[in-house]
Amino acid sequence: MSRRLFEEIVTRTGLAPIIGPGTVQRALHAVGITSPEHAQTHDYLRALPELRVRMAIYLDPAAVEQRLRQIEAHLKHVSGA
Repeated sequence: MSRRLFEEIVTRTGLAPIIGPGTVQRALHAVGITSPEHAQTHDYLRALPELRVRMAIYLDPAAVEQRLRQIEAHLKHVSGA
């Protein structure tokens, strides 16, 4: 599930396939998760502020906020919250 969740989050960032995976990995690493295979939904939720900063390099602010809302909603859905 963890690899699939990682890929789902990467897709929802809206970033190019060459940029998205590294961006998400760096956001996870910033909150202490060294491998996406070990990341759980709560780890991604903790990493959202880090992901916001990194996505802002590539996307306009409105797109970043829209994508983050989609990511957060997906994470809550997956976790059953």
